[in-house]
Amino acid sequence: MTMLKRSTLMTIASIVLAWPVSALAQPMEKVSVVSAWTGLWDTSQPLFCAQRGEFAKAGLDVDVIFAPGNATMAVIAGGKDIGYSPGTNGVLAAYEKGGKIKIISSEFLGQNDTFWYVRADSSIKGIDDIKGKTVAFTRPGSAAEAILQVLKSERRLDFKSVSTGQMDATFTMVMTKQIDVGFSVPPSGMTAVEKGDIRVVFSGDDADALKNVTGRVVMASADFIKNRRPTAIKFMEILDKCIDWAYANKAEAAKMYAALNKIDEKTAQKSLEFYKRETLAFGPVQGLDQLMKQAVDGKFLERPLTPDEIKDLFDTIYVSPK
Repeated sequence: MTMLKRSTLMTIASIVLAWPVSALAQPMEKVSVVSAWTGLWDTSQPLFCAQRGEFAKAGLDVDVIFAPGNATMAVIAGGKDIGYSPGTNGVLAAYEKGGKIKIISSEFLGQNDTFWYVRADSSIKGIDDIKGKTVAFTRPGSAAEAILQVLKSERRLDFKSVSTGQMDATFTMVMTKQIDVGFSVPPSGMTAVEKGDIRVVFSGDDADALKNVTGRVVMASADFIKNRRPTAIKFMEILDKCIDWAYANKAEAAKMYAALNKIDEKTAQKSLEFYKRETLAFGPVQGLDQLMKQAVDGKFLERPLTPDEIKDLFDTIYVSPK
């Protein structure tokens, strides 16, 4: 062997030995995620994390789609691994009906980001004025419907809850007087509030029983958790770090949020005021007894789940560090 060939082979060998193990050809672990709402701050976190490349760095190929009001069913149907941020009541109802699913974490504590509004010229001035009126929520099983159910009970208010679907459609129905009170979650509706076209009447915080209760969860296919539990844990861990980054770099995060929603950065930054970091912390579902009562009162469940059913449904796989 010539000196030149020997030198070339030694050089190639040294490069291979020095190459990081992570850079060698390793199959990416695919994870399919369906988020409950398009463009909300908390529900968009998996997308932001994927866009920043943080999942890929950890060896995860994460695909994120949005299915407003149908995230739980998308998982049950077998097409998606993880359902991100569906309303807790809806997930409980899906499990009772036989859905092979697991609740793997709390996603959002309380309901402070949801608000209800009226036209600027409406005679409705406060929450007590909605008696006898039509009040919007998204779809059956949603967190918004749970808020209305609790308000009816706590304040003994008799109003008609109406499922109006997405927020843009709801806004149109309010402005054309098809419905009295609309609902929204930032950033939707924020520009109309600033312009004075609509007035905020009440928010999720007005439902006292929900303030320290998990309103939205992270759920997953039971088969996914059984067969790929380490992958699910890795997903949650990386996502938690991404959320930490977003709160530590609010200006940059607000730009991503503004771009997703096609709004200006000022509106994006104002919208983020609705979301405290601690409300997005992962871990056990909070207020389970209250959730069961609300689910039964709201007819999401026929009866409270048994201890065995609770053990089967709830499987907290990751807890945010303190």
